[in-house]
Amino acid sequence: MFAGLEVFQQAFDVCVAGAGPVGIAAALELSRRGMRTLLLEAGPKRSKRPQRNETGFDIEDDIYHAADRITSATGLGGTSERWGGQCVELDDIDFEARDYVAHSGWPIAHEEISPFYQRARALLSSNVAGERSEPEPEPETDFPSSRESWTRIRNTAKANSAELASSKNLFVALDARIKALAFDPVEARVHSMSIACRGGSYKVCADQYVLACGGRGNTRLLLNLQLAFPQLFGGSDGPLGRFYMGHLAGQIAQIEFATKEHAERYLFKRTSTGTFVCNRFQPAPQLQRAHELPNIAFWPTNRRAAFGEADTALSLLHLWNSRKSFVHKATWGEADRFRYYNALHNVLRNPLGATSSALGLLRQKFSFAEPYVLLRRPDMKYGLRYHGEQIPSSSSRVFLKPEQDADGQFKLDVSFRYLPQDFRGTLQAHVALDRWLKERKIGKLIFDAAPENLEEHIAAQAKDGYHQIGLTKMGVDRNHAIVNHNCRVIDIANLHIAGSSVFATSGQANPTLPAVALAIRLAEHLASEARHQTTAASSRGSLSPGPQPETKILSAL
Repeated sequence: MFAGLEVFQQAFDVCVAGAGPVGIAAALELSRRGMRTLLLEAGPKRSKRPQRNETGFDIEDDIYHAADRITSATGLGGTSERWGGQCVELDDIDFEARDYVAHSGWPIAHEEISPFYQRARALLSSNVAGERSEPEPEPETDFPSSRESWTRIRNTAKANSAELASSKNLFVALDARIKALAFDPVEARVHSMSIACRGGSYKVCADQYVLACGGRGNTRLLLNLQLAFPQLFGGSDGPLGRFYMGHLAGQIAQIEFATKEHAERYLFKRTSTGTFVCNRFQPAPQLQRAHELPNIAFWPTNRRAAFGEADTALSLLHLWNSRKSFVHKATWGEADRFRYYNALHNVLRNPLGATSSALGLLRQKFSFAEPYVLLRRPDMKYGLRYHGEQIPSSSSRVFLKPEQDADGQFKLDVSFRYLPQDFRGTLQAHVALDRWLKERKIGKLIFDAAPENLEEHIAAQAKDGYHQIGLTKMGVDRNHAIVNHNCRVIDIANLHIAGSSVFATSGQANPTLPAVALAIRLAEHLASEARHQTTAASSRGSLSPGPQPETKILSAL
C-alpha cells in the first residue's frame, strides 16, 4: 500500500531502496512471505527522466557511455518505463572461470538462479505458461538457438500495480531519497537510513536493508560510506566501483537466409499467453572455449536501406528510430549523419511510396502488435543485430568527485572503458557464424565494411551505461568482491545489494530477467532466515519459566 510520512515512525523487517524492476520484485516477494517491508522510491508515482544534475553522477568522456538522462529514471517502475522489454536468461558458461576472460567466475553456479526464472518472468509479464521458454534441443552444433521473450507490459510497476497498492505487508514511500547510511562499525550493521522526503528529514529503521538503486546508485551510497569508514570494502584500492560493464551491441552485417523457412525460425512468434518470443544464434560453449570467443547472441532485424534504394519502408523505420537521438541530444558521428540523410533522401524522392509504406507500417504495428515492427523480406535479407559480453576490467570504474549534491552526498565520476579484446572477440564471433551458416547452407553474412575496418566499426557502435554491471560484484572475499553468494555485503551484516551490479561477468543477456531472478532468490533467503531466527528464539523461550516478551522477527545476517 502507498504510505504517508507517518510510515517513517514505524519499524520494518526489511527496507528495500529503489522501486525499479529489481526493487519491486524483492519487495513483493518479501511481503508475500509475511515480511513487513518498506519500499522506498526517490521519484514520484510515475517514472520520469531526471533533470540535469539530478542523477548524482557525471560523464567526463561520453565516447562509450551514454548520457546520464538517458540511462537513468526516477519514479515507480524506474527505467522499465522505457526499456526494450527483452527477457533473456544467463548461460552456464557465464558462471565459469574462463582463462581467456580476466576476473571471470561467480561463487555460485547458474543452477542457483535458474529455479527463479519462472517467477521472474511472471512478475515481468513475460511468462509463457506451460510452453517451453527455451527452444527445443538441437543436435550437436556450433550455433544452437537460444530464445528471448518480451514483456507484455513494459513498466514493472504497472504490471504489478494491484498488488503494490493492496499488499498489507508492503508499504511504498514515494519521493523518498536516501541521504546516508548510518553504520555501526562495532556491530558491523546499518542501524538506520537518513531519508529526505517532501521537504523533511526522517530516519528509517529495519532489521535488514536491500539496496536496489541501480548499479551506480548502489555504488555511490557505499563509496560515500567508505569516506567515513575507509577500511570498508577492501579499502580505497578495493573492488568497490570497479569492473564497470555493460555490453557491446550494434550491427555490422546483414544476414541473407537461404530459404523463407530458415528465416521464419528466427522471427517473432506469439505464445498462448500473448508473450512474444524469438530465436537467436549463439555460439555453443565448446566453440566459445575453443576460439576464446565472448558470449554473444545474434538475431535478424530490419536492415538499413542502401543509398538510392527505393525501399521507403526501411527508410521510414530508420527516421522513426532516429527520433530518440534528437530527444536525448545524442552526439552523432559522420556515419550516423550519412545514414539519416540517406533515409530522408529516400523518403523525399518518393512521397507517394512513403505514404503507402507508412500506412502499411501502421497496419503491421497495430495488427501484429509485435515488440517492434519487423519487416518480412521477400529477398530474405535482414540486418543482423548482436549483443555481446564485455570483458571485466578494473580500469572501467566509477569514483567520487569533490562535488556534492543537495543532500551532501558526493557525486560520481565515470570512466567507462572497453578493451581491444571486446572488439576483436565480437568480430571473431561474426566470422565464426558466417562460416557455420555457409557450411549448414542456412545462409551467409554480408558485412557492412571491408574486413580491415570492421573492428573500428564495432568500436564506433560500442556504447552502454544502461546495464550497470559489476560495480559491486559477487565473490568470496572482501579484497575481490563486495557481496557474498547471498548478495549480502561482505563487510556489513544486514545490508544486501540487488541488481546487475553484483554480476561477476555480463554474459550476452539483457540483465533484467536474471537480476529479478536474483532478487527473488534474495527475498526467499531473507524470509527463510527470518523464520529460522524466530523458531530458534521460540525454542529458547520455551525452556525458560514464566512469561516471555514478544519475539521480534529478525532477518538473517
